[in-house]
Amino acid sequence: MEFKNLNADKITSPSFTRLVNKEYSGLVIRKFTKWGFPLYVGIITDDDLSHFDDLVVGFIQLHKEEFFVNNIQSIRNLSGMLSEYLCEMYPKTEGVAVTFYVDKAFVSSLFGDFMNHTSCRIEYYGLLQMSTGV
Repeated sequence: MEFKNLNADKITSPSFTRLVNKEYSGLVIRKFTKWGFPLYVGIITDDDLSHFDDLVVGFIQLHKEEFFVNNIQSIRNLSGMLSEYLCEMYPKTEGVAVTFYVDKAFVSSLFGDFMNHTSCRIEYYGLLQMSTGV
């Protein structure tokens, strides 16, 4: 019996996570303090992140009047909306973590690998803990 040699690069699939020829998507965490409080955004994706800062800052600037009120629920809503927005902008996203520390309230929104894999949460929150002490 003869098998055809499949070229993995020519196979098109909506799935971007491969078990063979896997290219690992690193975790990137950015800290933003433009608004007077820390905002941390973590992302695991194979997409190009050249405009990541511009997207996050632009999104927050667009919604800050609506959500920067003395209300915990509004920050919860904003963190969820930012997570959804980043997933739309980066189609190869495997996980997004948005963490606000506003007025003594720590609000976090997790998506994808951060929700499903304890190891991703441990890595994300461990890096946040380490970086805030530096």
